[in-house]
Amino acid sequence: MYHSDLFQQYGPAYAVRPPHSLPPTYPATSAHHDAYRYPDLEVPPSQRYDGLFSALDPSQRILGAAPLTPLSLPPGPALGFGQPQPPCDAPRLPGNVKMILENRELWKQFHAIGTEMIITKSGRRMFPQCKVSVSGLEPDGKYVLLADLVPVDNNRYKWQEDHWEPSGRAEPRLPERVYIHPDSPAPGSHWMKQPISFHKIKLTNNTLDQMGHIILHSMHRYQPRFHIVRAQDVYSRRWGGCSSFTFPETLFLTVTAYQNEKITQLKIQTNPFAKGFREDGLKNKR
Repeated sequence: MYHSDLFQQYGPAYAVRPPHSLPPTYPATSAHHDAYRYPDLEVPPSQRYDGLFSALDPSQRILGAAPLTPLSLPPGPALGFGQPQPPCDAPRLPGNVKMILENRELWKQFHAIGTEMIITKSGRRMFPQCKVSVSGLEPDGKYVLLADLVPVDNNRYKWQEDHWEPSGRAEPRLPERVYIHPDSPAPGSHWMKQPISFHKIKLTNNTLDQMGHIILHSMHRYQPRFHIVRAQDVYSRRWGGCSSFTFPETLFLTVTAYQNEKITQLKIQTNPFAKGFREDGLKNKR
C-alpha cells in the first residue's frame, strides 16, 4: 500500500508522483476506516495465527517457515523402522496402509559407507532423494503427505582419519519444520498411482532462514520421517487418522563439505548433477 509519508524519502529516486489530494466530499479517514474494522484481526501479529497451530510449541513457530499443520510429532526417532507409528493423538490409519522406499537399493549403497548430506546457507537438495510409494489408502479419501527430519541421538560427530566418531554433545535442537508435499491434499488414488518424490526438500544451516527450508546442525545425524494424514486440507483440525514411516537406509550425517572420499565418488557415479566434483575439492573439508 502506498503511504504518502514515504514519498519524500523514496518517491524522487523512482520518479514517483505523490497521490492526488482527495476531494473535500470524501469521507474523513477515521470515519471511513471505522466502518470497515475487523476486530478479529486487531491482535499482535505474533498471536494472529495461534488458532491454526494450537498443538505446536510457540518456540517452534518461525517467520518464513513453510505452512505448518497442528502436528504433535514425537521428539525422537525411537520408531520401528519400516513400521507405521502414530505421529499424533489422532487415530492411526488402517493397518493395510503401507509405504515402501522406492530407491532403497541406492540408499543402501550410501548407507553402507555412511551417507553424508551437504547443507548450505542458501539450502541444498538431498541426494539420494526420498522417493516412496504408498498403498492401502481409500481412493476417494483426501490425504496430506508430510516429511520431517529428526536427530538420531544426542551426539555431535567428527571425521577421524577414515571413520566418524562422537566428539561431544549435540547442539541444542533447532525449531522443527515440516515439509508438506505440494500435491497435498489429494485423493488416495492420486498418491497410489505412482511413486511420490520429496526431491524439493532443501537442507540449510541458516538458523535465520525465511524460505521454509529444513534447518539442521552440521556434523549431526538425522533420520527422515514420512507422515500420511487423512484430512480435507492442510489446516484441518479434524483428522481421520495418521501414520508415520521411517527407513533405516535413509540415516545421514550433515556436512558442509564431504569428509569421506568414498561418498564423493559414489555421488559422482550416481548423481547426474554431481559431475562438477574434482579431486582437488576433496581437500576442502570442515
